[in-house]
Amino acid sequence: MGTAPANQLERTLAQMNDELTKPLGLKPQKPKDRMRPAFVVLALLVVATAGFAAFHTLDRQPDTIAQAPVAPQEAPARPAGSAPAASEPEPGPAVPVDDGGPALAEAEPEGSIEAKVPGEPLRQEAGLAHLPDPDLSERGDDGVLPKRAADGRRPMDVYSRPPAREGNLGVARVVLIIGGLGISQTGSQQALKQLPPSVTLAFAPYGNSLLRWMQQARRKGHELLLQVPMEPFGGGNPGPHTLSTAQDAATNLADLHWSMSRITNYVGIVNFLGGKFITEPEALKPVFQDIATRGLLFVDDGSIRNSVAGEVAKGALLPFAKAAVQIDANRSRAAIAKQLNALAEEAKRTGVAIGIANAFPESIDAIARFAAGANAAGIEITPVSAIVSDPERKR
Repeated sequence: MGTAPANQLERTLAQMNDELTKPLGLKPQKPKDRMRPAFVVLALLVVATAGFAAFHTLDRQPDTIAQAPVAPQEAPARPAGSAPAASEPEPGPAVPVDDGGPALAEAEPEGSIEAKVPGEPLRQEAGLAHLPDPDLSERGDDGVLPKRAADGRRPMDVYSRPPAREGNLGVARVVLIIGGLGISQTGSQQALKQLPPSVTLAFAPYGNSLLRWMQQARRKGHELLLQVPMEPFGGGNPGPHTLSTAQDAATNLADLHWSMSRITNYVGIVNFLGGKFITEPEALKPVFQDIATRGLLFVDDGSIRNSVAGEVAKGALLPFAKAAVQIDANRSRAAIAKQLNALAEEAKRTGVAIGIANAFPESIDAIARFAAGANAAGIEITPVSAIVSDPERKR
């Protein structure tokens, strides 16, 4: 009995010794498991050899292969009614593209920070044409004055009316300017009722309810000018704040700004009388420089043969035009009709002609009939801003 327990104890101790001396974690391997490392090594060698061959082949291909465009792959369609994946954004509303007009040309690095004038006018939207653009307005001593915007836009462009056709296409163009708007309520109403939008309207600074008339004219689509009183020959006085050769430049500029502040949304200035003032270059220079700086144009009414307005405007880089025909110097209907015919002939001969009249009933009637038959006569009624000589556009 004592021998059996002893033998059992020896066998137990021997088994424990085998377990303690065996490498940790080593389990019996089946024959097929012992073959796995060899297969892994062989597979790695095959992949490496294929990769090297592919790389060597691509390295010898022409450069055009690397530059060939890759067609975009479409995302797999999601089953109808299924929810998007967590990383897939929900589709949103389409973003509207703003193509409402030409953009300003980008300034090129030429050592200048002067804002560039756009090649095409950036006009107001039709629904806003009766409202002054805040970027083109500044507060003066007597009211709101026009100015250039910080980005280079000019009132003569923003407040302009687009012509029927852009560019010189060999069409005989006639500019019709009707002055004295705002002086007579009857004349202003008649002009707005009978004259087509292609006729340019000029407002005198002395009228009543000028802003109301201006807004009505702009809503209808007219391009506007402001009449500025200037000193005539003979010592006459057109009214308060008349520009005069007897005044210094500061006083004339203050009077000019008073007239400018009477209305808004006009493209430029036209002289009211001024026979003497527009023959004196020293008096004109500071006035024309101020008008040009503010981004406006100037129209010489053509009533004075020895006017120096054209020469002074050129030196001031001021957009300029001069009228060829005084339509109603004689207010008889026959005389007005004769002048309108002369205006049409001048336009056919030279390509463009400007005629100026006043808001008299007979003048408005005759001009309305003339404008109605213009297309049939081969004539285009065009706004004055479209035909001025503009140094900035030429540059």
